[in-house]
Amino acid sequence: MWAALLTGVVLCISIVVFVLLPVLGLIGAADGSTAGALDVPVGSIAAALVVGIGLALVLLALIVATRNGAVAWILAVAAVISTLVVSLWPLVATAFAAVGQADEVIPFIQGLIERFAG
Repeated sequence: MWAALLTGVVLCISIVVFVLLPVLGLIGAADGSTAGALDVPVGSIAAALVVGIGLALVLLALIVATRNGAVAWILAVAAVISTLVVSLWPLVATAFAAVGQADEVIPFIQGLIERFAG
């Protein structure tokens, strides 16, 4: 039980440090380099982080309450998966927002080309 808890905690912290923080830095740098033109969905990213990290903490806390080793390992793996998914969500959310913006930009550029060409 304690090995599962320790492994889960170490992996979750490692994912936050080595995946989530660089992802947030990348998104911040992309937003800064475009002078705010990139629409970053901060609200959905923050909500997903709160829910996902909260779920991981609850799963890790449940390891202490269980007496079955197999259940403890399942909870630890679920906490790690939750942390990994929530760490990658900001990339997905920002990509969806960028695609939505690109759909608006392409007709605008086509209109400019038609004005200058015609």
